[in-house]
Amino acid sequence: MLRSLLVVALVSCVAITAADGAVSIDPYAEQKVDSRRAANDAVELRVKRLVDRYRTAVGLPPVALDVKLSKDCRAHAEYMRLNSDSAAMAGLNAHHERPNLPGASADGATCGEAADLFFGVSDLEVAVDGWMATLYHRRPILTPTLERIGVGYSRLRDGSYMAALMFVDAKGAGVSAKWPVAYPADDQRGVPIEFGSEVPNPVPSAARAGYPITIQFPPFDKITGVRAKLVDERGRDVEYYLSDPEHPASSFGQYGVVSLIPKLPLRPESRYEVRVDATWNGKATTRRWSFTTVALRPVDANDEDAVTRAINVASTLRGTVLNGGMMEDGDSAFLQIGLRTGRRYKMVVILMPRRVWSELGGRSDSFLGRTVEVDGTPQLFQGAYIDIPITVAGQLRIVQ
Repeated sequence: MLRSLLVVALVSCVAITAADGAVSIDPYAEQKVDSRRAANDAVELRVKRLVDRYRTAVGLPPVALDVKLSKDCRAHAEYMRLNSDSAAMAGLNAHHERPNLPGASADGATCGEAADLFFGVSDLEVAVDGWMATLYHRRPILTPTLERIGVGYSRLRDGSYMAALMFVDAKGAGVSAKWPVAYPADDQRGVPIEFGSEVPNPVPSAARAGYPITIQFPPFDKITGVRAKLVDERGRDVEYYLSDPEHPASSFGQYGVVSLIPKLPLRPESRYEVRVDATWNGKATTRRWSFTTVALRPVDANDEDAVTRAINVASTLRGTVLNGGMMEDGDSAFLQIGLRTGRRYKMVVILMPRRVWSELGGRSDSFLGRTVEVDGTPQLFQGAYIDIPITVAGQLRIVQ
């Protein structure tokens, strides 16, 4: 029930953040904007500013919002909407427009080949946060040579969006001093705790995992002999999946990125220290940095407005269990909490793997009518459901 992210391929000369400063519009894209485009521009500028904030956090310059690229991305997002139920959207197919399908165009195809894509996202800024919570989609956003972006979207019947964020690098830019780029940034606070959803998925068995930690080197430099260490504030080792240019997690290109993906979601309000040793173009290098995770937001699951504000925000939701049991697939279970008759949403549901359900007793009657607290990140599904996936039993507690 998780939305899919699609990953962009690196192509030649197309790759792939502080105050909201003045918007930098590339001269190539300067046009007079009429009032009919005002709403679209507001969305596109919010995305540009969020991208700039992420880049500023690691000492990178802002990007230019390119009107022509955005037009191309709107065309591709519309193509995705028109073909959302077809095989053309399966896996990485959505990056390659099929000329015989509705909405296909040369301009839209240009965006699709060089963009991060998101299916059924509630908001485009949520899409940017989602891309940053992954391995492959984060890389182009934090590339030092990134110069221009395009932003496009198309609204689905359920109110969610098909979204596209296109990247164009500067040519011959002198940015050698900006490499490598580590994220989360050193001493950053409020870091999310969970990995997002991504295709291809670098997490074995597509399990839920912790927020990815990456350090990016130039995409075609030689990175070898990577060793890494992740410890919590008590100095205890944190287990992680390592993906580096010599040992990539999938067949998709690593392009100079070293990634540590914690095997479990990170703990809230906790400090972590990272060390990465590697040989970079024949020279030994060591990077050390630390960051602190976000504090969970307390949310009353009976308050629909509060639940809405908590979508894609790490939270602790408290509510009464109304229903529960195994899902039809037999691999997962659910507990419905909070809302009985919502204005916006049909239900709020805690989702968990069978093994977690078994650890919790495997019986819905032990939860019915009880008040529980759940630590997780609410996600909007099909515009009508709020899902809270959990992966360890300790995320759920009976409190009354």
